[in-house]
Amino acid sequence: MANLEILHQKAATLYEERQLEEALKIYEEIIKLNPADEVALSCTMDIYLELDDKFNYYLSRANVNIAQGKMEYAINDTKKALDIDMENIDARRKLARLYKVDNKTLKAIDEFLRLLEYNEKDYDAYLELVDLYMKEDSIESAISIAKKANEIFENDPTMRNLLAQLYFRANDFKMALEVVEDDLLKIKILLQDEQNDLAKELMDKIEYSKLNDFQKKNYHVLKAQYLYNLEDYQQALNEIDNYVKFGTPDAVSFQMRALIYEGLNDEFSAYLNWGFCKKLQGKFDEAIVEFHNAYQKNPNNKTVLIELANLYQRNKERFVAIEYWEKVYAIDKDEQAREILAEFYYSEGNFDKAEQYGKVIERKEENYVGLIDKIMAFFAKK
Repeated sequence: MANLEILHQKAATLYEERQLEEALKIYEEIIKLNPADEVALSCTMDIYLELDDKFNYYLSRANVNIAQGKMEYAINDTKKALDIDMENIDARRKLARLYKVDNKTLKAIDEFLRLLEYNEKDYDAYLELVDLYMKEDSIESAISIAKKANEIFENDPTMRNLLAQLYFRANDFKMALEVVEDDLLKIKILLQDEQNDLAKELMDKIEYSKLNDFQKKNYHVLKAQYLYNLEDYQQALNEIDNYVKFGTPDAVSFQMRALIYEGLNDEFSAYLNWGFCKKLQGKFDEAIVEFHNAYQKNPNNKTVLIELANLYQRNKERFVAIEYWEKVYAIDKDEQAREILAEFYYSEGNFDKAEQYGKVIERKEENYVGLIDKIMAFFAKK
């Protein structure tokens, strides 16, 4: 922070002395250190205006608007800069990314495609386009642009693996296997294609000790899928436990467990894990359905009851949530349930019920004589 203050002072002095080019260099240095520094952004804009550099003035004004969250203004300023120099790569990329951030996906796609017309070797533009096409659920367009990228960047492993992932998403396992470079991704494709023996053969060649934590995590989930394919469900569950050791339980781990328990014909456990899976995916209504299915199989499972109570509370269905908290409390006098029930009934004015759950209610009955004394004392002060 101290360095920024010194730079600001130096830049301001140079600006006052009309050494605009030198002041501009320092303000640009400040922006590199703190891209959201509105003073530096505004001063840069003013300097470009004084230098009569309209192109950079509009780009600088766009940066000020970005810092202030005014995306539409930033887009318009960037378009004005491109009116001056329509072939400027940096401005074109800025406009494309502004459209993306502003959730104008189709316009962002158009700008990135136009960017490739000016520079077909813009590596990041291909990655951005794949991401945007996937957001539009246009898998064929994503594959098409990834294929073009692979023609341009021949033998680039990142691009080849990206194309393999897209083929995988499109269930074209044959094409995915033709281009894939990463062994773990290849195993994943083979397993999904039920080529279990080839997957196991490749898995056995991997030196586990040389994998990083992220790769080890993927290795365990792939091994779980292999064992699941072989219907060795208990060993598959063990591999999911190993997977979770490398981080907190996630949607993938719960999904795998749900599928395994379905294979074991354990309906309650399957529903329970599907519930957690949907919850972590942010699909809360679907999570309620799965947890309710689990509740139907085992009405006295405390975990299920708490999840339903919390999900209904999240949906602002307070009375339904309270029904489930009462079921939780009935099991073992759960302290959290007791506090929630006590506060709920107190807030509803049902003091007798609130007291049943341990809420202390102060019931003050005003003494009539005492009230008269207070009134007389008040008037005596006049």
